[in-house]
Amino acid sequence: MKKLILITVFFVFFTIASWAQKLANLWYLPTMTTYQAENVSQYDLLVIDPEILVNHSSTLDEMMANNPKLEIFLYINPTEIFEPMWPDKPWSIKLYQELTTKKSWWLYHPNGEKLGIWAGMKTLDMRANCPEIDGQRYWQWILDQYLKLLTDKRISGCLIDNAWGDDRAGIQWLANYNSQKGLDLNGDKKADTNWQEINLAWAKGFHSFFGELRKVKDNLCIIANPGNLSYREVDGKQFENFPYPHHHLGGPDWEVNMMIAKKYKIAIINPDEKDFLLGVISSLMLDNAFLAVGQNQLYHDYYNLNLGKALGKTKEISKGIWFRQFEKGSIFIDTNKGNKAWVEYKDGTKREK
Repeated sequence: MKKLILITVFFVFFTIASWAQKLANLWYLPTMTTYQAENVSQYDLLVIDPEILVNHSSTLDEMMANNPKLEIFLYINPTEIFEPMWPDKPWSIKLYQELTTKKSWWLYHPNGEKLGIWAGMKTLDMRANCPEIDGQRYWQWILDQYLKLLTDKRISGCLIDNAWGDDRAGIQWLANYNSQKGLDLNGDKKADTNWQEINLAWAKGFHSFFGELRKVKDNLCIIANPGNLSYREVDGKQFENFPYPHHHLGGPDWEVNMMIAKKYKIAIINPDEKDFLLGVISSLMLDNAFLAVGQNQLYHDYYNLNLGKALGKTKEISKGIWFRQFEKGSIFIDTNKGNKAWVEYKDGTKREK
């Protein structure tokens, strides 16, 4: 009950800002055509795969010429890599080939097989005390690979994917997720059980990773996924599959997501395409949020609700029903009805999808 009261107080004290709807694009593909670049340049924030920066550099110049206000962030995934690597990713192929020579940095099951959580992906060891190779831990080595890219003056931020470990779940879930066969970090062919020690070492590795990342350039904006309260030294959070359910805080997912989002400088509300309207209206209820629909989506006019500036705070007008007024209409979310979201415009029209 106390948590719900805190959430309610949080919404009441939203600030009114000179504000416009903000749209982001998570472009995780390794290539981009001229047509796609022209379209995507209409966004406010663009997160790109390293392959775009390395192999399609002129495309970034074209997009920034189309939209001088476009912010470009680099996508960074330090914990996972595809095996085998996709043939259209030359920068990643080189990264993978180097890692094949560093066998003690991969995570393994007790039977010696590499641990992979998602289809086609294998996982690497971010612990602060993972084995050293040539005087480096894995987190230091992978950081060096990305630092070479982050010095590009066109890059103003980065999105760190799969920043697990600094929350109640730690990384213990890795061992048995999706019928995994346990985790063997010391090579004794037995499933590890010293999870408190492992979780602390993993989180320490990531804290060090973020600390060194901060030093690469002034005002680098760092966003982390998933959307929980882990690694508070970052500037923002990505809420993938919004509302993100694995926050381990209890309470209604939508309200907890909104509470977490408000704690950071920036939030990326990232719903699936089918939940677009819930995502865009939720982002409009925050002053620090960008909407990013799914991944690799071209710009569509229907992403912009054309409501103008906010005229007031986000309020709970009755139990579970949230409201905010804008120049051209008002937005609503009813958490009593499965987070039903809609817009009521001042001209009498209504939008529910």
